[in-house]
Amino acid sequence: MGCINYSTSVATQNLESSITIIGKKGSVKIGGQYMNEVEICNIEGYEMPELAPTNPGNDYGAYKGSAANHNFVIRNVIETLKGRTSATTNALEGLKVVEIIERIYKVRNEQFNL
Repeated sequence: MGCINYSTSVATQNLESSITIIGKKGSVKIGGQYMNEVEICNIEGYEMPELAPTNPGNDYGAYKGSAANHNFVIRNVIETLKGRTSATTNALEGLKVVEIIERIYKVRNEQFNL
C-alpha cells in the first residue's frame, strides 16, 4: 500500500519530497527538502555507506529551492509563449506520468478488490 502526494506550485519555499519503501526485511526513506537525504535505512544485513554531500538548492534571491533544471524549463515555457522557440517537452512525455499513476491505481484496486 502506498500514498503519492505532489505539488508543482508551493508558495515561498520548496517543501519536502520523499519516498518511503517498507518491505519484509526493512525500510528506507529518502527525503529532505530536495529529496537528497537518506533519512532512514534499516535493512536486514545491509550497512548504509557514508554518502558524499549533495549540491545545495538553487538560489534565486528571494526564493531558494527547486531542481537544478527548473530554470531551463521555465525559460523554455516563456520563450515558447513568445513564439521564439518550441516546447522541449511534449504532451506524450506528460502522459507517461499519468500512465504511472493509473498503473499504481489499478494495482491497488486489484490487490484490495476495490
